[in-house]
Amino acid sequence: MNILIIEDEQPIQETLREILELNGHTVVIANDGGTGISLAENLPDIILCDIGLPDMDGYEVLGAIRRMPACADIPFIFLTARVGREDYRRGMSLGGDDYITKPFSEEEIIEAINARIKRQQPLRERIKGLIEERQNVSGARWSHELLTPLHGVLGGLELIEMEVDTIKPEELKPLLGMIRVSAEQQLDLAQKLMFYYELEHRKTTAKQHKVQHCDVAAAIALGVKRAASKQHRPNDMSVHCEPGQISVFEGFFITAIAEVVENALQFSKAGQPVSVTGVCRDDRYLIEITNHGLGMTAEQCSGVAPFKQFNQKQLAQKGLGLGLSIARSVAELAGGHLTLQPMSEGGLLVRFDLPRI
Repeated sequence: MNILIIEDEQPIQETLREILELNGHTVVIANDGGTGISLAENLPDIILCDIGLPDMDGYEVLGAIRRMPACADIPFIFLTARVGREDYRRGMSLGGDDYITKPFSEEEIIEAINARIKRQQPLRERIKGLIEERQNVSGARWSHELLTPLHGVLGGLELIEMEVDTIKPEELKPLLGMIRVSAEQQLDLAQKLMFYYELEHRKTTAKQHKVQHCDVAAAIALGVKRAASKQHRPNDMSVHCEPGQISVFEGFFITAIAEVVENALQFSKAGQPVSVTGVCRDDRYLIEITNHGLGMTAEQCSGVAPFKQFNQKQLAQKGLGLGLSIARSVAELAGGHLTLQPMSEGGLLVRFDLPRI
């Protein structure tokens, strides 16, 4: 394996190099965080990083590396003179995999590396297989998004296991809270991924499914409520929809509306209104969802695709980038289409154009 060591103390560098090379690994050493981040672009199999570096701390190094798409799921192990419960929790929340306390033994180093790779590799192999199976998403970075919540779950459980005899009830509650949040994030990602592929399957087998009737206004109201509750912004919503019916499974359409409204809320500030209007025009039902927050360029609007996110580094976006693609697939299942349009004063207009029944 290729192992990157980010450590400024030469005696520790040499000790680690000797241990790892004697066990058949290739070692590259960086004396500071900035150099380590640059060397991470060469995609080592694992990274060992000191917390107390001269130019930045190990947490900052981890954050920078986790934001690099190609490096996001490389196992990352901290080296530290001591580790408290808060330090451990902070590292795990940022996506760290383990801590090794100085001074360390050869057995501790080798066991930590083997444990991380054994845990990580099967996931990476399965995700790689999924990506190769579908060429249209071969450039996606969603493997990192699927793995990230697992760090919170596994990290919290490891901490409980290590200190099960000494941990106090008041310390246990926030740890369990972190595990729950991470598990819910993982469930949400998995459900969204399965739903997207269910829609893709439905589009190719549409004739095999019976015609569905959906009450548009009622479905919109439910989708808006779901998204606004999730983002804790029910008072920022404005909804005005005429009655009408379209041909699509109601549950699919509710989810499509929720995805678009959630996007609108995520990219606008609390207090900025998000409006949803629905009107009948001849044999069509037109829905417009607008926000006045951070919009998209015309080029970005035309480039929306599954697993694709824009300005990810600047916006620190999380998720799979599937929301608008899900909404578009549902619109197509209903026999219509979805379009995106930048607003001149800032923000974004998302329009559903659907045939009425």
